[in-house]
Amino acid sequence: MDRFPSRERSTTVALEPRVSAIVVTRHTGQSLELCIRSALAEPWIDELVIVDNGNPPQVSAALRALKADRRDVKVIRTEAVLGAAAAANLGAEASRGRWLLFLDPHVVLQRGAVARMAAAGGGAPAPWIVGGRLTDMNGRDRRAVRGGALTAWSAVAVALDWPGPRPQPRRKRDKAAADEPTRVAAVSAAFMLIPRIDFLDLDGFDEGFATDAADLDLCRRASEAGGRVLFQPAAAGVQFTSTARLARREAQGLALFAAKSARTPFERAFALIARPALAVILGLRDFIGGRPPTRKVA
Repeated sequence: MDRFPSRERSTTVALEPRVSAIVVTRHTGQSLELCIRSALAEPWIDELVIVDNGNPPQVSAALRALKADRRDVKVIRTEAVLGAAAAANLGAEASRGRWLLFLDPHVVLQRGAVARMAAAGGGAPAPWIVGGRLTDMNGRDRRAVRGGALTAWSAVAVALDWPGPRPQPRRKRDKAAADEPTRVAAVSAAFMLIPRIDFLDLDGFDEGFATDAADLDLCRRASEAGGRVLFQPAAAGVQFTSTARLARREAQGLALFAAKSARTPFERAFALIARPALAVILGLRDFIGGRPPTRKVA
């Protein structure tokens, strides 16, 4: 990781909007280098904060060398392996940006994506969150957005990989409208932009979430606080094939989301049995889909 593109900076950089990209990495693999390259090449990213959350020694050494070579890179090494939400909060705490971009280490940014995301949220009521479009290496969409409403039953929909209602542009026949931001229920923390002040007002990610569903919870709280969650399809990134999910830990996150989202008596009753029920659903999903129950590494 010793040859990364440098970025030209004008003398007025202090007056420009400032974005801190936060990448939490643990046993990520070769996609991490591509992710870092794309972030350092993005004009609106002025700071890259990498959370070294239990990487192998050679990866940690490479990250330290990168930090020593670049003034716009910070590397935060955790004392022990943290949950995804706690590690992301640690990166946010170390950042200085006006806006925070949470970026999965498997995602490679399309140039100009961050500017489009910031523009999408510019007129939205606070607290606002903007997510971008994710595709695989063949250009097929990956699930990065959830329409409809977020309730306790959303945990079941996520466990079953049900996409929910698709966000629609305001003018379906207008091709240009396909690139307009649309209001949604939730976006993925793999590719998420939020003003730093809004993130702090929302108390960041709930660290009770070990792996999954912290992004759903943050989006739910932003909407309940009177803000907006937006999807900007014109801001794109390529997400390399992710590793299989660990059903037991995924069930923990979704069950916690169900409990925090429960409002009706039926939802509260479901929340009481959500964890074992979701574990069964997730296990059956992986069995039917032929996915081995290996550990999630990002």
